[in-house]
Amino acid sequence: MRRALISVAVLATLLSTGAMAQINRPNPDLENPEAPIPPIPPAPPRPRQAAPDEVQRGDTVVTRPRPDYDPIGARVGGFILFSDLSVQETYNSNVFYSQSGPKGDFITAINPSVDVKSNWNQHALNFHADIDDVHYAKYDNNDFTDWTVGGDGRLDIYHDARLFGGAGYATRHLPLFSPNNIPNTNKPVEYTDFSGNVAGEKEFNRLSFRLDGNFDAYRYDDATLTTGGTSRISLNDYDEKRVGLRTGYEFQPGRQVYLLTAGDWRDYRSNADLNGFNRTSNGYTVAVGAKYDLTGLLFLDGFIGYRSQSYDDARLQTISGAAGGLQLTWNVTRLTTLTGSVTRDVQETIIAGSSGYFATLAQIRADHELLRNLLLNATIGYENDDFTGFSRSDDYYLAGVGAKYLISHNFWLSGGYNFAHRESNAANTNFDDHILFARFSAHL
Repeated sequence: MRRALISVAVLATLLSTGAMAQINRPNPDLENPEAPIPPIPPAPPRPRQAAPDEVQRGDTVVTRPRPDYDPIGARVGGFILFSDLSVQETYNSNVFYSQSGPKGDFITAINPSVDVKSNWNQHALNFHADIDDVHYAKYDNNDFTDWTVGGDGRLDIYHDARLFGGAGYATRHLPLFSPNNIPNTNKPVEYTDFSGNVAGEKEFNRLSFRLDGNFDAYRYDDATLTTGGTSRISLNDYDEKRVGLRTGYEFQPGRQVYLLTAGDWRDYRSNADLNGFNRTSNGYTVAVGAKYDLTGLLFLDGFIGYRSQSYDDARLQTISGAAGGLQLTWNVTRLTTLTGSVTRDVQETIIAGSSGYFATLAQIRADHELLRNLLLNATIGYENDDFTGFSRSDDYYLAGVGAKYLISHNFWLSGGYNFAHRESNAANTNFDDHILFARFSAHL
């Protein structure tokens, strides 16, 4: 179940991911306290360490290595162990995302995580686990605990052929502001996601192919209602299978055009959801794109095409139209990076009479290295969710500023402010939300 605010750093995966979205979160980089806190990614092994004042081609303010501050990890045989413990304290001005009479609360989030990554010359094997334990000071019915375990690997067959695979299990919850949420529950709606993926890629000189297969099994817990009784949310359990093929041609180093084709099958375990609709569906995407290193400082990766999803239930309209994604990265100077992105794709919903919606998101982010160990960021975003078969349209306006202070290899501090506003033609669904947060992270 993915967020509607999708990072476009891996544009091709947009064609092979779906599911009933935890929609309309602020950018996770802005550290929304309602979202699982992602683990700090360790710096990947590099064949050559960049000099302190050297910026490698394609590195940004966020992604470039910082040897004096990146987590070092601990060697365990042929693996490197990275561990992280983060504690975040947040004030949220509108924890129920209500249009009138907002209620604020302080929120404490504790997030331990472990990553084990192979350090081999060939092949790769990685494992990950994390827990996101979130507690509200006053409205403790909103408390939740999310967790994830998983692993992935790569098999290097030849220098130009590789196989990939992975599997994971996660426990998640629906955010209170999601239109897919069930009203009047006495705690957040929880669900699990068992996922697996396999992929293979092969290059033939300038021509390349990558075939991906993905599977997700979503299972929902029935919810107890504050008004009494139980909501059979488990009627929304479903499996999703996706297959995607990317065919690329690199006519110059760093400059590639590609064709994307994908199929999507969503099989609901019940013939009728909470509102009596059969949401089993299938769809496809066809798109063309380009990945282009324009100047060494300006990088483009984007695609545009056609997306369609049709449903077994004749009462649910087919969703079809233009879809795509674009990310433009500009290293204005070695200390400042601007990133702009646009995405448009089909999302699932459980609203009665609506088959789904097109989510269109535009974002601009600025990252600046004020000092070698002090990073600043600012983000603005806009999202429109246009529902099919149901006269609802939601507009989201998002903004945030933040800072991260790298104390040493082992300790980081970060903090900031986020703002979110929803404007909808659905009655009593508008809200404003202000978030202040501070976070402390300890690493191995």
